[in-house]
Amino acid sequence: MKYINIVILFFIITGSVQAQLDPRLGYDMFKAGDFIDAIPELKKHLKIDPKDAKALFYIGYAYQQTNLDRSLSIKYLKKAYDTGKANKETMFYLAVGFTYKYNYEKAIELMQEYLKTPGKHVEEATALIKQYEGAKKLMKNPVSVTFENMGEKINSEFSDYAPFASKDEKILVFTTRRSGGKGKKEFDGLYPSDIMITKFNGTTFSKAKYATLNQRYDEACVGITDDGEKIFVYIDNIAEVGEIYESIKTGSNFSKKKKIKEGVNQEKTIETSASISSDGKTFFFASNRGEGFDLDLYMTRQLPNGNWALPQPIIALNSDGNEDFPTLSPDGKTLYFASDGLGGLGGYDLFKTEWNATNNTWGEPENLGYPINTAYDDKVICFAGNGKHAYVSQFRKNEGYGELDIYRVTYNEVEINPALFKISIQDAVTSKNIEKTKIYVFDADDEIAGEYTSKDGANIIMTLNPGKYSLEIEAEGYKLLIQNIKVSEFDYQKGMISKVFKPLK
Repeated sequence: MKYINIVILFFIITGSVQAQLDPRLGYDMFKAGDFIDAIPELKKHLKIDPKDAKALFYIGYAYQQTNLDRSLSIKYLKKAYDTGKANKETMFYLAVGFTYKYNYEKAIELMQEYLKTPGKHVEEATALIKQYEGAKKLMKNPVSVTFENMGEKINSEFSDYAPFASKDEKILVFTTRRSGGKGKKEFDGLYPSDIMITKFNGTTFSKAKYATLNQRYDEACVGITDDGEKIFVYIDNIAEVGEIYESIKTGSNFSKKKKIKEGVNQEKTIETSASISSDGKTFFFASNRGEGFDLDLYMTRQLPNGNWALPQPIIALNSDGNEDFPTLSPDGKTLYFASDGLGGLGGYDLFKTEWNATNNTWGEPENLGYPINTAYDDKVICFAGNGKHAYVSQFRKNEGYGELDIYRVTYNEVEINPALFKISIQDAVTSKNIEKTKIYVFDADDEIAGEYTSKDGANIIMTLNPGKYSLEIEAEGYKLLIQNIKVSEFDYQKGMISKVFKPLK
């Protein structure tokens, strides 16, 4: 009996080891596009065979296809290369890996090494060397911005991306691949994309909720009108692929979607994103209907019957690569868009172009710079009407909740209108202004933000930027009074805001 048990135990252990030795499940996941699940599966195999060049390469390449920390690919691709058995493309992807550490100097060095005994990426490697030289210049002149992660009410452990806000910022719509929707996990290991909605009251955002238009398959928000009353939706399901729909806001949510009027969607092509002018008469979108089948930007104008005229490609902006996600400013003078063919920090970068009324054309595209652009794919930026804030999605190491997160960006050098307050310090019994008063204003970091004095009972006028403040009110013959106030980003629109405070004796 003891001998039989030993034999059984031997077969159990051997079977377990063989399962780990066999990486076929990991490769099958990889081929299906399920890169996130392929990585740990192939890592199991490495515990038994740590120098398997093929498995090491696949893990490194898989990291670069996720929205996780892609710089982790360096470790595995370098190990694959050091085995001496790696395929020719290993050096190419190792070079790309260093861009996710923003080490473009090293990336250039490795690309040049790759070109000495190249594989199939000769043309791409040559172009990337030129691009990385430009990236080094962008890194030397960063844009002065501050990123604020929008928190767990909005972001999840999954990818949350493509944020679109109304110009007053009162509504924000974005796309997610999180669990909890109507669809089940797909072949690529991800859940179908759904549309989420959150609202802003000037100080805080509400917890994001699912849009009612979501179904079992993929819906993504790909644009919004300036007033936030309509969103544009990309549909990808069994019946239709790559069509742009519109959905009107009904109450606090968005109604059923309907296909955009004649002239935009086209059979056998993909339309991916859209933007419309404030007057509703000029429409921008991205499509692969051109000869090269890359995505290009198109524009069209509304006809008297309400349909759209024959769309025209925006030749001044379209490159040999892909252009996507056009977003027009409220004044119609600036167009923001994404491109992977105009250079930058890597993948898609965000650009802007100004309308030249004299020449009746769009000007030279300008890269929005680092850190708005990253080594990852940066496809969407949506500006608030004040130009002070914008919304993007990024993977920011050691900051986020998992994969891509939604961030609110503050352009530090853009001035905003502060709120105007009239403060009256009054006796609690007589309601008359106290003659000698002083107010110390402290911000959320407990730093002094202002000091105001009244010696003759006059009201105190102060301006405060949006934020949380603590007011310490001193009045001769009265107890110290501390009042907390929140200043909304919408308060500047209210004109003079009156506040009355009554300290006790």
